[in-house]
Amino acid sequence: MWTYDFQDRLPEKYERTASEHYGEIERWFINLKIAIQDYKIRPQNLWNFDETGFIVGRGKDEAVITAYPKTSKRVSSLSSRESITVVECINAKGKIIPPLLIPKGKVHMEEWYSHIKDDDWLVTPTEHRFITDEIAFEWLQHFHHFTKPPELGPPWRLLLMDNHTTHLTMQFVEYCEIFHIRPFRFPAHSTHFLQPLDGVPFQQYKHVHGRVVNKVARLAGFDFDKNDFFEELHDIRLKTFTNRTIRNGWRERGNWPINPSLILDKMPSPEEAFEAMVAEGDTLKIHGESDDTIPSSPTTKSISPPSTAAALRRYINKIEKSIDGIKNILDEASPGLSRRIKVVNQGSFTLAELSDLHRESFAKVRATAERKNKKTTKRQVKTSGALYVKDANRLIKRRHDGDLLRIHKRHVFGAEELAEEQASTELQDLSFFIDTMGSR
Repeated sequence: MWTYDFQDRLPEKYERTASEHYGEIERWFINLKIAIQDYKIRPQNLWNFDETGFIVGRGKDEAVITAYPKTSKRVSSLSSRESITVVECINAKGKIIPPLLIPKGKVHMEEWYSHIKDDDWLVTPTEHRFITDEIAFEWLQHFHHFTKPPELGPPWRLLLMDNHTTHLTMQFVEYCEIFHIRPFRFPAHSTHFLQPLDGVPFQQYKHVHGRVVNKVARLAGFDFDKNDFFEELHDIRLKTFTNRTIRNGWRERGNWPINPSLILDKMPSPEEAFEAMVAEGDTLKIHGESDDTIPSSPTTKSISPPSTAAALRRYINKIEKSIDGIKNILDEASPGLSRRIKVVNQGSFTLAELSDLHRESFAKVRATAERKNKKTTKRQVKTSGALYVKDANRLIKRRHDGDLLRIHKRHVFGAEELAEEQASTELQDLSFFIDTMGSR
């Protein structure tokens, strides 16, 4: 029968759709509500963590208009296509803790830490870029450090997570019990429609990352490598994990405020779920995005010409308002004059926008080129396991200071030895001279 062949070919797809069973999800929401009541959980103590992967240098798909549609639609890429895993954790109040970065590698490289800007980020390289039992436990200690509740508040934290085996070790569970962390797992194969992070936050995460890669590619064709990823990740996270985005992630999944109907009302029957496969994608379509640049109003009147497109737009608006008030007078003096003035104004504004765009692009090209031309190092940080950026920088500085001290000692001791040799030679000459005088 074709259905069994389909299950054999795509077992995970079948499990994911079959798991969307109304009763199972309904029970999960009931248990979540009970846990929140029993442990007196507040929004600031309700957390969700998960990992997501990034292919370094992979941007967003873009439409290209060409006069030769039948030619090759693919272009070569200079990016490394290396993947990096990032572990993020958010709470229902809209807060986020520093991430855990898992790049591919056996050792910590000093070069990474010249590009990572935040001291509290945790980094642990692995050969396979996957979370192991040891990494999961190190992250749990990281989580406890940054989410410890105040002494007067409720002591328990509720941590929503998937069913990965690294979260089920005895060491992990015992640590949670000791430090009042209540693990609360999602049903198997349900995180794609039930977990807050898998909704708006991670979709926005991939969307912003793709836009940044595309922007760098348009500047001068630079390859976007691992160090560029580390360099840009700080700003990517700022644009992604806003308070509004995080809270919307919890709200749309019905996790906080508790609202099971948001999920249950969308769920088909088991028969329908098997027929309609879940379509998943990480592309967030955002329509009508506004410009990030917010023009500021001048505090004092100035007769200086506008130097930016935003300032010119304000001047043009004032001019056009004035023209509208005397339009009839202008047209009587010179027919079509008001229209020509508006055309000139619009052309001036277009040129000003192009000038701003070129200025910004040039600045970014120069900054990227300077970063690419900067001397890199292959030196390693002498440690193993997870490492905070601030600790890595301290080890790097200690090593650097040690190198300077050795160079200094070599220079000083070398000078002292030379001075001793010279003094010894002068003393010998002097004694010979005295002896000669004495013999006279």
